[in-house]
Amino acid sequence: MMFVFANTKGGVGKSTLAVHLAVWLHDQGRKTALLDADKQGSSSSWIAEVEPEITVATTDSPEKCLSDARGLARSHDFVIADGPAGIDDLSRTLLILADVAVLPVTPSILDVRSVQQAVAILQYAQGINHGRPEGRLVLNKYRRRDTISRELQAVAPKLGVRPTKHVIRDLQAYRDAAQQASVVTRMGRKTAHAAEEMTQLFQELMRVRVRSPRKTPARRRVANG
Repeated sequence: MMFVFANTKGGVGKSTLAVHLAVWLHDQGRKTALLDADKQGSSSSWIAEVEPEITVATTDSPEKCLSDARGLARSHDFVIADGPAGIDDLSRTLLILADVAVLPVTPSILDVRSVQQAVAILQYAQGINHGRPEGRLVLNKYRRRDTISRELQAVAPKLGVRPTKHVIRDLQAYRDAAQQASVVTRMGRKTAHAAEEMTQLFQELMRVRVRSPRKTPARRRVANG
C-alpha cells in the first residue's frame, strides 16, 4: 500500500508526517519503505538517523519514480512517499501510483491556495485511475485559539478533499523530534500528547477504504461466418 504526502507548497509538514508514519508503521511490525521525491531530501536523511532498518530510496524523475515505487511495493507492506513541492510530472506520477494521497495544509491563506492546486492534480490522477487514490486533507500546525486555524477548519470540507477528523497541533515536540533525530512516538512522556495525536491520525488513515481500479471488460469474441 502506498501513501503519498503531497502539496504544491513547501513548509506544510509533508516530511514530518511522512517520517512519523514510516516509523510508526515500522514499530507496528510492518515492512516499510520511504520514497523521498523532495529535492531537499529532508525525510530520507531524517529516517536514516531515526531507523536504519527502514528502506530508503530517493527519486528525481518520473521514470525513476515509477521504477522505484513498483520495486518497493513488491517487497514491502507499505511505501511512504514524500512528494516534491510544486506541480510537475513527478508529482503527477506519485499521485497516479498512490493508494492514498495525504494533503497537509497549515493555517495560511497561501496554503489554502496551494492545496487547491494539489487537489486539481489529485483529481487528474483520480480521473485516470477510476477514483484512486483516495484523498485526505490533514490540518497541520493547528492552533486551537487561532482565528485563522478555526477558519481553515471551517472551510476545509469545501476544498474538494475530505479532511481527517484528527488534526496535528503546532507543538514544540515536533521541532524537538527533528533536532534530536527522533520521532514523537519514541520520545517518552515529554512528547506524549504529540504522540497520541499522531497515533490517532495514523489509525484514521489506516481505515481509509482504497478503491480498486475498474477492470476493463474482456472483449467478446465474434464468431466468423
